[in-house]
Amino acid sequence: MADEDWKQRVQDSWNGPAWPQAAADYHSARASRTSNRTLQRHGPGSRSGRSFPNGECSVDNDIDLITENVVAKGKAQREDRLVISKAADLEMRGVDWLWPGRFARGKFGLIAGLPDMGKGQIAAFIAASVTALIALPCDEGSAPQGNVIWFNAEDGERDTVLPRLIAARADPKRVHFVNGARVGGVDKTFSLVTDLRLLRRAIERIGNVVLVIIDPVSAYLGVGKVDGRSATDVRGVLTPLKDMAEELHIAVIGITHFNKKDDIKSALLRVSDSIAYVAAARHVYAVLDDPEDKNSKLFVKAKNNLARDTKAPRYGMSMKKVGYDAKLGVDINAPVIVWHPQHVEITANEAMQAAGGHTAKREARDFLLERRISSRRRNRTVSPREPWIARRRTWASNRARRPRSSTASGSGNCQQGASSHARDSCTIPQRELATFANVRVMTPFFYWLSSKIATLPTSLSWHPWPSSAHGAGRPSLPLER
Repeated sequence: MADEDWKQRVQDSWNGPAWPQAAADYHSARASRTSNRTLQRHGPGSRSGRSFPNGECSVDNDIDLITENVVAKGKAQREDRLVISKAADLEMRGVDWLWPGRFARGKFGLIAGLPDMGKGQIAAFIAASVTALIALPCDEGSAPQGNVIWFNAEDGERDTVLPRLIAARADPKRVHFVNGARVGGVDKTFSLVTDLRLLRRAIERIGNVVLVIIDPVSAYLGVGKVDGRSATDVRGVLTPLKDMAEELHIAVIGITHFNKKDDIKSALLRVSDSIAYVAAARHVYAVLDDPEDKNSKLFVKAKNNLARDTKAPRYGMSMKKVGYDAKLGVDINAPVIVWHPQHVEITANEAMQAAGGHTAKREARDFLLERRISSRRRNRTVSPREPWIARRRTWASNRARRPRSSTASGSGNCQQGASSHARDSCTIPQRELATFANVRVMTPFFYWLSSKIATLPTSLSWHPWPSSAHGAGRPSLPLER
């Protein structure tokens, strides 16, 4: 076989993943051919440590077989095919928990909720439990100790995230912040689409990385590359991240916000703008208001594929002094999570419904209150004078709001020289004057007149002409009522 053909066939095999083995076989074959030439020149005894039966050399045949084998392997590795593994060849493994029963290593999880609910403080607490072995709440154990990589796109590192970590008693030497990515000598924002290889490289360089926190996930999807509402685009980004977490055996916890669909009472449907976030995550936890205590909140499960989690930890917020800024001359305070010692038996959907006022207890209470108010209105007696009193109060309130620029005589005319708009605003309307006259003057007069008429007799003796000396007066005339 000519050397040119051998080189060409090995060069073709180098294009596939089997090129290191092909190179090793090539160098071995070249060494064997050199030994063959020495054998032909000096005889069978010239090669030490190598014997050939019947004095024949089969090096050329061996080279042909090796070449064919290498080329076949290269073609098999380059062809399109399914990557299949047999179940019998796999070894079963248990779940290695970061937070027992809640977040596992090698998995992707989410913490979702509305703003100002303590998502960042919970992330700081988890980082503290990993870096400083802080005990988990409600006697749930502890997390394995290691390093943490933190992606932060919203809060300041110096004045917000670092004080929170110190307040949670984390070890700052084990927390590494990602400030961006440098590609081709140019600094840019890290993107889960194009820069995931850089994250893998950083994890291997730092060593003993147990947890990666991404706050929030939507900030690292790339500019104009991924539609956050498209399930296909989101899955295309989160699937390589999930595979990397499983391969490197690290926990990845992403923080996301609730969407604007506040009429939906399902926690899973409120997570971000696409259901793909929930589908890719193995654990999804929501931070919600406690319906029984307005000063507390709940860290409740919305989804957990690896454990049956039915108990929600209850927590509150407290401020803690963590340092002093000599330059500004002020104390550095940071919020910290304060866990309650007892769990709460509630689900995420029940907590959301209770927070929205849709529980059966609240509906029954509202129904009874409405019936009680309606019965009071039906049984209420109305005084005959209430319409007159209401009209008098209305006229008095209108007059009190009117500017006092009229004359002392009360005629309602404005002062001389005032504008037409001012004269209109200070003139008492004729309808209100008539109402005032009816209520304050005419009504009492008619009441008085009616009472006097009721006391008069049915007939009267009326003498319009008095008696005179010339004779008796005229007869009396009856007066009818």
